[in-house]
Amino acid sequence: MSWHRYYLGETISKTTEPSRLLETEEGIVETARDTLAIPVMLNGSLEGYVYHGHGKLVLDTLIETEQGTVGKPVEKEINKPFLMLGNVEKAQQQLSPASQENLSEMGYTEQKEFISSAEDLLNRFSGGERVLGYRHSSDGLVFAFQNEASKLDFLIAKGEKLVYKAMNTVFLSNRGRVVLKSSGGFICINNGKSVIVKR
Repeated sequence: MSWHRYYLGETISKTTEPSRLLETEEGIVETARDTLAIPVMLNGSLEGYVYHGHGKLVLDTLIETEQGTVGKPVEKEINKPFLMLGNVEKAQQQLSPASQENLSEMGYTEQKEFISSAEDLLNRFSGGERVLGYRHSSDGLVFAFQNEASKLDFLIAKGEKLVYKAMNTVFLSNRGRVVLKSSGGFICINNGKSVIVKR
């Protein structure tokens, strides 16, 4: 196992247009125009960004079972800094230098305040060390969102696979196989057959 260190780049940018960072059958992650972005680096390579703007997370976590539809969709406004690893080529094309006005619109009086906020998020994502025993897949996406409890929710997408882990919800989907764990119970579907355990 090799060890990798994530760290922030130096340039603060903004999105030049509304950006859809993730779009799958199960959901989307999108940000508004003028969302701030700072690079996340790994061993000298660009791996992703910490964003701060106004955005949205929508996931279809409804599951069809023999007993009817179970679960409820996830719809969240994204107004706090969040991390995205992956998709860097497309992301780069939608960025331009950020101005002081862009920083002020997000509540920062100077650049170092946004950098400090992004550092804090990256530090929490990696458990305080910023040294991780893995590297995300180059064709996948990893998101870390701050929730109401000041913890992190995670969304991982690669091909037809999607994993979402939040405070009270775990959702996994892969080629027709679905698992949903929530405060209401546990649901598993495989090849059209379902198992439901209610709490």
